[in-house]
Amino acid sequence: MIMHSYISDKVKVVTSSVDRRGVFALKLIKKGEVISVYGGHIITQKEYNNLAKSCFRHIHDYAIKVADGFYLVSSKGGRLEDDDFFNHSCDPNVGIKGHLLMVAIRDILPKEELTYDYAMTDAAMDYAFKCNCQASNCRKVVSGSDWKKPAIQRKYKGFFSWFVQDKIDRSKSSRRK
Repeated sequence: MIMHSYISDKVKVVTSSVDRRGVFALKLIKKGEVISVYGGHIITQKEYNNLAKSCFRHIHDYAIKVADGFYLVSSKGGRLEDDDFFNHSCDPNVGIKGHLLMVAIRDILPKEELTYDYAMTDAAMDYAFKCNCQASNCRKVVSGSDWKKPAIQRKYKGFFSWFVQDKIDRSKSSRRK
């Protein structure tokens, strides 16, 4: 069987208090364990813009920028996959490795929602929304520029997507010159 994406059999998508649906642990997930391998289609900035204007106006909810001008989306036609329902949290239990791997950054207990901080994947994306994560350290508003904050860069070191980490490294390099 050819798989579009991989999501662990230790998780299930169910109703979430954070945002409609979310990914929840069915069994204990150990720190470092791979939870999902995100897959899909690579689209250009032009295709992204066209989808945003037409049939799939919420594409920003389901796209990960992988390089300047390129996005990874799970579906060009609007059908969502289980790996699309990882919600944001300012106190996440999941991090990103490379572009595609979602891994546990600590042990995750059964019935716990799996979340990641969108700052780990979203650089150069123009958005802001009121956060609903209810974490004690909640930022209240999440934006596509949160990755620029030094405190967030320290907190998630080693758990940013390649694209965001490259932007962080280049911004630090240009400040040293």
